[in-house]
Amino acid sequence: MSRTHSPLWLSVALVAGLMFGCNGGGDAGTGADGGADEATLTGYMPEGAVFPTPETIEAGEYVPLSRPLFLYVRKDSLKRPETVAFLRYYLSEEGQDLVEETGYVRLSSAQLQETTKTLEDAIAEAGAPEPGETLTGQVVIDGSSTVSPISSAVSEEFSIKNPDVRVPVGTSGTGGGFKKFIAGETDINDASRPIKESEVEQCTTNGIEYIELKIAIDGLTVVVNKDNTWLDGLTVADLKKIWEPNSTIQKWSEVNPEFPDEPIKLFGPDTDSGTFDYFTEEVCGEGGASRSDYQQNTDDNFLVTGVSNDENALGYFGFAYYVENKDKVKALAIAP
Repeated sequence: MSRTHSPLWLSVALVAGLMFGCNGGGDAGTGADGGADEATLTGYMPEGAVFPTPETIEAGEYVPLSRPLFLYVRKDSLKRPETVAFLRYYLSEEGQDLVEETGYVRLSSAQLQETTKTLEDAIAEAGAPEPGETLTGQVVIDGSSTVSPISSAVSEEFSIKNPDVRVPVGTSGTGGGFKKFIAGETDINDASRPIKESEVEQCTTNGIEYIELKIAIDGLTVVVNKDNTWLDGLTVADLKKIWEPNSTIQKWSEVNPEFPDEPIKLFGPDTDSGTFDYFTEEVCGEGGASRSDYQQNTDDNFLVTGVSNDENALGYFGFAYYVENKDKVKALAIAP
């Protein structure tokens, strides 16, 4: 739907775009690093809104939707040399390069040093023999669909170097992955949120000892359809109004009377997702607090497709999925 913008609206959009991480060179409104091209900012932009880019995520400017990503590792799995070798590779310089290649932000040198120390201390405690030149066996991973692109990339490169080691990576969601982890079915759980207290208690009950490794930084990204020309940013308050439990919002005009009188089609992760937990905690004020009448799926590619096929759609998922699909969806700037 086309709309007429007032000069003030255009001025706010342009100023906000220039101030908050916009840069040229992208296609249809997105720069090469995931930000917006200010020349294409024609829609509504709230004051103080920041686009998700590697720079704003790393600098802590993209709030409150920047978050760490984790691996949870069973301590008894560290007795096996193939697990030790895989995790060391994950935290190596080459492994951190793969973090960037998959669209996420690598750890700072201080963060990487801290994570590496946690791993090496746990390896020493486990008393595992040092990995030899030839490794065999299997390292089983499940969990977050947000983290899985990193783990899959690391698995692929590690397996090239160690062809006799299998590292299958599942995507049951952070919560679904923890269920398998707690049951002792996996060695590593990919997680896009910290472990919950209830999950800690279940680990204790089942005798599962583990370590937590921070491995990357993500900027949870709110997206609209590529052809949406009237919206470039939202506030957290706007997002809460849309997504909170029992929300009655059905049309964009009910969020803001300046918006089109068109229905909102919502797409988001399912309730087993760590992204769902993090988003609802930061936006709605409580983990798991969300309206239920939206299109939900464990597969982030399903969410990308859903938003790309509906001009009035709104969705959210991890930054890497946006970077990979900038030709299909448009990221919004978010004002905290």
